[in-house]
Amino acid sequence: MLHWSLIVSALGVCVAALGGYCGWVLFPNMVHKKVEQSVVIADGSEQYKRFVDLPQPLNFKVYIFNVTNPDRIQQGAIPIVEEIGPYVYKQFRQKKVKHFSRDGSKISYVQNVHFDFDAAASAPYTQDDRIVALNMHMNSVLQISENDPGLALLLVHLNANLKAVFNDPRSMFVSTSVREYLFDGVRFCINPQGIAKAICNQIKESGSKTIREKSDGSLAFSFFGHKNGSGHEVYEVHTGKGDPMRVLEIQKLDDSHNLQVWLNASAEGETSVCNQINGTDASGYPPFRQRGDSMYIFSADICRSVQLFYQADIQYQGIPGYRYSIGENFINDIGPEHDNECFCVDKLANVIKRKNGCLYAGALDLTTCLSAPVILTLPHMLGASNEYRKMIRGLKPDAKKHQTFVDVQSLTGTPLQGGKRVQFNMFLKSINRIGITENLPTVLMPSIWVEEGIQLNGEMVAFFKKKLINTLKTLNIVHWATLCGGIGVSVICLIYYIYQKGRVEEPPVK
Repeated sequence: MLHWSLIVSALGVCVAALGGYCGWVLFPNMVHKKVEQSVVIADGSEQYKRFVDLPQPLNFKVYIFNVTNPDRIQQGAIPIVEEIGPYVYKQFRQKKVKHFSRDGSKISYVQNVHFDFDAAASAPYTQDDRIVALNMHMNSVLQISENDPGLALLLVHLNANLKAVFNDPRSMFVSTSVREYLFDGVRFCINPQGIAKAICNQIKESGSKTIREKSDGSLAFSFFGHKNGSGHEVYEVHTGKGDPMRVLEIQKLDDSHNLQVWLNASAEGETSVCNQINGTDASGYPPFRQRGDSMYIFSADICRSVQLFYQADIQYQGIPGYRYSIGENFINDIGPEHDNECFCVDKLANVIKRKNGCLYAGALDLTTCLSAPVILTLPHMLGASNEYRKMIRGLKPDAKKHQTFVDVQSLTGTPLQGGKRVQFNMFLKSINRIGITENLPTVLMPSIWVEEGIQLNGEMVAFFKKKLINTLKTLNIVHWATLCGGIGVSVICLIYYIYQKGRVEEPPVK
């Protein structure tokens, strides 16, 4: 019996060793290989289908800054704004694949986007709500004309033709509906004649994405109308073949490895850090994330790459992951002292900016990106310099509500929830030769802020748990049951052996 207890103890050690090997070597390698295979975008694969059609729409929330004292602002008062919203849209993305590279490591596509208004999620707000907002298209045309010496003469004619071009404006603000402001378009240049018609033709030929020609020949401004429908930019991304850590990484945009939007680093045209395209488009991320690492996303809407940093471990409906958010240097640390003066395009005259042409902390000039004098900040100017925030009443910055973040499943790189949050502003100021602007204060005027993100729905959570989390739990149970069971049996048998051996060797009592 003693002999068999040693044998069983030894077998227990072997089982425990096997459990340790499976749990710390075999199972992780199996899972790693399976994840590698699952994330690669190969023609006809499940990942390819998810790549072409996102399994669920993104959430697109718009908050509008309604202007409550437009008449007083015209006389020089500090603007007072009130946030209304969110107006919630479901954003559907579908990729039209053009081709794979010969070795299968790259895939090129054009992305189509469609927005559906979600009335239930938006309630009590509706698209027919009336708002008073900055007249973005008129302000844009006036400032572009002011900043371009070749258009100086146009300003004289603009002042005399504002009524015909912009529908007899009474102020720099427009009363319109949410539907028109965001998607359908605020109409102007309606049946212009003479010089007004020439001005409207020049506006149409300027190429602004936010201004479109209607069927009756008039023009219309909208924030997102140009995004609703067929895309035009051609993306090339890595499929992960041969290197899963690069899956979805953008390789080219319109056949170029870099942007030509921002200033370049030297007279020779060497690509600057501002023009580099890094990371994914935020629809997915490379697998095998590690605590403390960082990653990039590229946003075509703001023409730049953004770095996200690890913040904490999280749980999303029972799925473990990591939270990432933008760093304080996103638009706070811009200028020659931060080696990124390429963002200081210095396209705007007589605005609130530093002597070197850079904007103050927390603001980024998107003029060269959008062909319009739009300024980017975080929502409610979170973290922005007091030079901008002190000139507006009604802002309520809150890091929890207004910071960009994403929760990512660490093993697969799947986004669980998150939101890309940015605000679009425009300087309001007096413009020489334009009478309607003569008493305006010089302020950075907020217009809207948007949150574009995802929350994995119940169906996808269940699918994810079935495919990955439950499998990992089962393997973990097998690992610890085998390891602990083997150790337990071995220890019990060893104790039994020692006890029995002691009894055998004990001398008989006389």
